[in-house]
Amino acid sequence: MRNTILSLYQPSHLTSLIPTMHSFITSATHNLDSKPRDIVFSNLFLKLTTDIIGQAAFGVDFGLSGKKPIKDVEVTDFINQHVYSTTQLKMDLSGSLSIILGLLIPILQEPFRQVLKRIPGTMDWRVEKTNARLSGQLNEIVSKRAKEAETDSKDFLSLILKARESDPFAKNIFTSDYISAVTYEHLLAGSATTAFTLSSVLYLVSGHLDVEKRLLQEIDGFGNRDLIPTAHDLQHKFPYLDQVLH
Repeated sequence: MRNTILSLYQPSHLTSLIPTMHSFITSATHNLDSKPRDIVFSNLFLKLTTDIIGQAAFGVDFGLSGKKPIKDVEVTDFINQHVYSTTQLKMDLSGSLSIILGLLIPILQEPFRQVLKRIPGTMDWRVEKTNARLSGQLNEIVSKRAKEAETDSKDFLSLILKARESDPFAKNIFTSDYISAVTYEHLLAGSATTAFTLSSVLYLVSGHLDVEKRLLQEIDGFGNRDLIPTAHDLQHKFPYLDQVLH
């Protein structure tokens, strides 16, 4: 399993994703200064990271952060459910009762979740229903992609599907359920954590004007907005930004 997906985590492949990331970021931030309005950056970053990982993992442009509408009904339903499910993963007193209990008395979380998910109207019940719909929709997306004859796609899903078709042993390992689960795991884990990190950095920097000023000077000093940084640039030309992120 590890050998099949190892190439996706090589520096050369990750470097090739930089233009993709840049295009989504440009699209997501295009209208930020067009007119004064309140912007919920946590939602913007969740849509942005979901779009980027969706392209890398599924080979699909969900169209959440830009102007491009999603035409695929299955994908639209799936991503709407994903965003809802992700925004409900609140590890505080506004989360589901089972999560709150888990924070206070961890051993009670799973027993209460099993009970509450069967009671209509509770947050655990809604999350359980959402997750069930997500699983069904994702299975349909995977099944549809498996029937396509694309050979040049380099996203996560395509790589696993190709491996399954070319190797009888891999076909026994990469079952439909496994492919659906591991692909969605990449989307869920990556989008939620990255969106939270970006939101936190923005919030913390905005509270320290000296840091913000120095950060903007370093970024603006790199060049005009159309200039796409290379992997080498990101590693060596933004030392202060690197410190801030860490």
